Amino acid sequence: MVKRSTAVAICFAFLSANAMAQDAKAVIASAQKALGDPKSITYSGSAKDVAFQQCGANSTAMACQGTHDPMRPINNYVRVIDLTAPASRQTGATNNIGPGGSTALTPGMMFQQVTPQQADVSQPWNNSLDFYITPWGFLKGAAEHNATVHRGKADGKNYTVLTWSPVVKAPSGKLYIVNGYVSDKNTVDRVETWLGENIMGDMHIVATYTGWKDFGGGAMAPSKIVQTRGGWPFFDVDVTGAKVNPPDVATLVPAPPPAAGRGGAGGGAPGGAPPALTVTTEKLGDGLYRLTTGAGSYDSLIVEFKNYVMMLEAGQSEARALAYVAETKKLMPNKPIRYVMNTHPHSDHTGGLPVLVAEGATIITQKNNEAFLGKALNTPRTLLNDTLAKSQKKAKIEAVAEKKIYSDGSRIVEVYHVAPVPHTNGMLIAFIPREKVLLQGDFTVTPGQPANDHVKALAPILEKMNLDFDRYIPVHAAAAPQTKADFFKTVGK
Repeated sequence: MVKRSTAVAICFAFLSANAMAQDAKAVIASAQKALGDPKSITYSGSAKDVAFQQCGANSTAMACQGTHDPMRPINNYVRVIDLTAPASRQTGATNNIGPGGSTALTPGMMFQQVTPQQADVSQPWNNSLDFYITPWGFLKGAAEHNATVHRGKADGKNYTVLTWSPVVKAPSGKLYIVNGYVSDKNTVDRVETWLGENIMGDMHIVATYTGWKDFGGGAMAPSKIVQTRGGWPFFDVDVTGAKVNPPDVATLVPAPPPAAGRGGAGGGAPGGAPPALTVTTEKLGDGLYRLTTGAGSYDSLIVEFKNYVMMLEAGQSEARALAYVAETKKLMPNKPIRYVMNTHPHSDHTGGLPVLVAEGATIITQKNNEAFLGKALNTPRTLLNDTLAKSQKKAKIEAVAEKKIYSDGSRIVEVYHVAPVPHTNGMLIAFIPREKVLLQGDFTVTPGQPANDHVKALAPILEKMNLDFDRYIPVHAAAAPQTKADFFKTVGK
């Protein structure tokens, strides 16, 4: 009797799974038909994007107002999706911030593509997901990878939800998941997936498609496309035209210009192991050291208090942070790293933070960054296999509004918000009175060169603060030690 019951249960489970597969195929077929069942599609209009964990710029918003705010406008935007190849290309005219701390806008070109090799779902997911989170790419993936179906809700609306997984697995060994929300009109209104990202953990990527209409000749496309990553703005399109199965699909978009591209999402597969980092130290005083790896380094300071250590900046990567933590423990054994100060939340200055969170350190950041870092670093981390994922610790954030002094009665570190500066609205600097040392993030001074726009913005702020510093230490390693005189010389003082 038990054997018969077990056999019946297995048979029922098989039939249920088979029915779900059949239902999924019917949903996919209906959605593909509603979208015109194209082999390729192109759409155009205007767009805006932002480099991940950075700010964009335009003629009316030159200063960073917050995480991914403002975004960068893209004019004459065109996207081509070739479902046969499969491949995707998108381009448009942009204005970019000039190099070297300049706030001048210069004409540029956005070019982003997913090649047939990248669209192979056995390859890294971060390379192909931009193709598969489009409605057309999603349905292709669902048809080819055994999608399942269930009922669900999004934004208060009921949907039929198709779910499938690419062949490639996350670094943790877990499957990636892709969900597509199909409306009662058989349009794909939302596609979501997750990607392991250094700061945002299991970063939620959501693309919403609204205002579906026939742009002529059966070219069904959404009028509005909005993509968020980790809950933050990332990419928007206002679609004004679309064509289905264009005969010149292979030549609609020009070849990419040198060094063209768009800020990526992170989370990519490493291109081989990075070179080993050799940390050297510079003693600036008793219990005060600069940690560096030489040319191209992101430098940190470590400050010894009676019962703990404070690290000023955590390095731009997990590898660098691990190396700096190890060196700190050699120099100051038996003292925990209680604090780590982050100058600002751009991606090249946050990369080491997960390591310090795993150490139990509290992150000191400017108040404008509190929501971003607190949310991002406390996101589930099931797709990653890094130091923080293994420790499963939660980030502790200590926000500084304008000024905070850390002292044990002997050692003092003063932390200041510097504003207004164009680079970010959440910038901190650190001043250590005993050794007359000032550490800053991206206000780069180049001897013999005029001040860039970032340095010009900082100069009047430092003059007003009247801090008594001699040594001017950049996080981006300088070729030689720099002083207060070097800084003000560049601005003609």
